Amino acid sequence: MLLKLIGYEMKAFGRIMLPLYAALLGFALLTGLSIQFLPQDFLSGLPGILIFMLYGILMMSIIIMTCVLSVTRFYKNLLGLEGYLMFSLPTDTATLIASKVLSVLIWSMLSTVVSFLAVFLSALGAGGVSIFRGIAEIFSHPELLEHLPSASAATVLFMLMIILGAAASIVRIYAGIAIGHQFSDHRILMSIVALIAFNMIGTTLTTICSRAGVYFGVFDSFGQIFEADTTHALYLAQGGMILFLLVQTAFFGAMTWLLLDRKLNLE
Repeated sequence: MLLKLIGYEMKAFGRIMLPLYAALLGFALLTGLSIQFLPQDFLSGLPGILIFMLYGILMMSIIIMTCVLSVTRFYKNLLGLEGYLMFSLPTDTATLIASKVLSVLIWSMLSTVVSFLAVFLSALGAGGVSIFRGIAEIFSHPELLEHLPSASAATVLFMLMIILGAAASIVRIYAGIAIGHQFSDHRILMSIVALIAFNMIGTTLTTICSRAGVYFGVFDSFGQIFEADTTHALYLAQGGMILFLLVQTAFFGAMTWLLLDRKLNLE
């Protein structure tokens, strides 16, 4: 059932996101080609400004629409009138929430990949084969290959941090929406208030933990580890952040599940 729900979400997102992806990639390539072949005077004038403005607008629209769809799909599909149908399906509340979170994660990663690809296409159109020559030149140095294993591991951990950070942000927003939906009036406003409260509490806890770390000498110990072994210190920092994000994701995920499973208040 989870895969079917994710497939349904992918189709709903795709009707809007895929045309935006195609428009961005096509316009990115045209922008790069215009930089290479059009006169500099033309690009420095109003036409050139409009080209770069449209390129920036398309890039921002990818990010904005991903965020908007992630919120509206959750709100309308689970807490709106569609919720009567969704909660009548032969599956549990946790699966419904997981399908939303995983779908948003997939589309967020796709949006990130498409954005980087758009930058690459614009650079490729502007620079041609010199881009590939520059990349080959970077990897031609043997000293870089010596650090490749440690750099690859750190990159994998960093990517995991990005994914977990996105998941934590998604479930935090969903928890805020679920709290706001417990009220009879001003549900959107109360959801915003809940999100602001989450951020304030998170900032306060971070400040307390930072001061506690200074008081107990945790940062001094970490500094000694960093001086002794930079790679080990980096892995330690990344592992701590991954653990923190896992706890945060589990906490807000459990809160969202509790409110939707035990205190559901459909329109």
